Amino acid sequence: MLRLGVVALLVLGLLGCGPFRAPSSERDCGDKVVSDWADDGSIGRTYPAPCYQAALETLPEDLRAYTTAAEDIARALSSKRFGR
Repeated sequence: MLRLGVVALLVLGLLGCGPFRAPSSERDCGDKVVSDWADDGSIGRTYPAPCYQAALETLPEDLRAYTTAAEDIARALSSKRFGR
């Protein structure tokens, strides 16, 4: 039974869902959100919601502490979620 559970987790991981999902593509699009913001202090393009979340999770501490990047990205994510 334990063996079946391990196999199921591996299959889910390979399919891109579950605890073994590789977040590199989300991290890459999160980097794009941060780069977009860094260009002029605003986010000029629209990205999928996971990109905004990845940007917030990986935002460098200096940007978080000394800029409005986190608030701006969170606002963009919120407006995406609520269709504004």
